[in-house]
Amino acid sequence: MFYLKKWRKVGVFICISLSACTQIDDYLLGKDNTPVPKPLAILKSNIPLKLDWSVSVGHKTKGLTYLKISPVVLNNIVYTSDSNGQVEARDTRQGSLIWSRKLKHGVLSGPSVAEDGVALGTDASSVVVLNKSNGNIRWQSKVSGDVFAQPLIMNHSVFVKTVDGTVLSLAMKNGDKQWALDHGSPQLILQASSSPVQMGSQLLVGFSDGQLEAIDQKTGHSDWQRGMMYPRGSSDIERLVDIDADPIVHQDTVYLASYQGSVGAWMLADGQSIWTKPVSVYKNMATDATNLYMVDRHDTIWAIDRSNGMIKWKNITLKARGVTAPVLMDAWLVVGDHTGNLHILDVQTGNVLARISLRAAIDSSPVVDGHKVYVMTADGQLNRVTVGA
Repeated sequence: MFYLKKWRKVGVFICISLSACTQIDDYLLGKDNTPVPKPLAILKSNIPLKLDWSVSVGHKTKGLTYLKISPVVLNNIVYTSDSNGQVEARDTRQGSLIWSRKLKHGVLSGPSVAEDGVALGTDASSVVVLNKSNGNIRWQSKVSGDVFAQPLIMNHSVFVKTVDGTVLSLAMKNGDKQWALDHGSPQLILQASSSPVQMGSQLLVGFSDGQLEAIDQKTGHSDWQRGMMYPRGSSDIERLVDIDADPIVHQDTVYLASYQGSVGAWMLADGQSIWTKPVSVYKNMATDATNLYMVDRHDTIWAIDRSNGMIKWKNITLKARGVTAPVLMDAWLVVGDHTGNLHILDVQTGNVLARISLRAAIDSSPVVDGHKVYVMTADGQLNRVTVGA
């Protein structure tokens, strides 16, 4: 899960499911110190779950949990991609194929679907945009590093953050570079990476050095930059404070989380801290009118009052199961795990109300569309589950 920049194509993959990064020696010596999950308690479900259909949309993803590859549902079409470069569009009703495209390179992030395009980051340090209606390749643009952060399509542009800390604007029409800003990055970083988000006329971007930057969408000019997370410890690994969860902006407040750092709320105007909690998070968070929901690196699920940081509840029953980023569905929270279970939690209590087994590891976040949940499993299956019907 770590990425050592001078070993560009090899990388260093460690600690994604280890109980502590101080156990790296065991990992490098070939010892498996991954925690073993406890058996799940027998659950009497009051919420019906139905598997509507399951179709093959790609190949096994090899448990690459740090990749931000999740289905996208738009106008009754579900778009998928896999780490081997298979990209598809399917009808949501039966899962029937609309179009399919095999890319020359593997996919690291996406799909992002907006306007008339489908954007993906590849393992060849490039961005590919397909035609949304037929899957034809519109253009492919080489960038300065691999794109682990999901591209953002907006205002006829594709905004991209690369692993080396460069943010670019590419023309949606032809992929021409409109501007580039080089923020830079530490030598050792996580491969998980937060994506740029819109904030009015600016992009808000979190970086692997714990800094947050506001960038003018049109010019690429940096309007301001603030240190939000600060490294601690003596080793490079102990000092990792990557902002890997996408920033969440609500009015004049931004919610951030970092690996080995903290989760918290800050004032956008001056960067003043409203509250912080020492939690290590590298997956995207979810928020509703009152709470912030997250999964920490030990697979504990949290609900925190977003106004003051008070802990509403914590669920530790899924620890060591490789829980995905949480997704909201009405009064429920939806997560998947590496053992192939899809779990439905009560947002008020954190209790698991229902679960269904999909037989293969769930590495990417589920996607909610009404009372339908679309789930990609590691064996290349796309599943649609109806909740509560």
